[in-house]
Amino acid sequence: MVPEGAQSALVLYPRSLMQNWKELKPSVLFLCDNIEKTFSKLKSRGVKFTQEPERMPWGTYAKFVDIDGNEFIIKK
Repeated sequence: MVPEGAQSALVLYPRSLMQNWKELKPSVLFLCDNIEKTFSKLKSRGVKFTQEPERMPWGTYAKFVDIDGNEFIIKK
């Protein structure tokens, strides 16, 4: 649940749902309406993507890193 009008949300998963939780890193995920357009725009501006858009049953996503190597996700 998020406050009315909120532009962000925090989702916490219990370890019991993630069998490989020790290998996982925290994820910061940005939702976008058009992942192909967002991907192209960010890439053209020099954003380093570690994974190009990939379709999955739960949505399409891509991974990128910042200048410190922190990984982020964009998702449709």
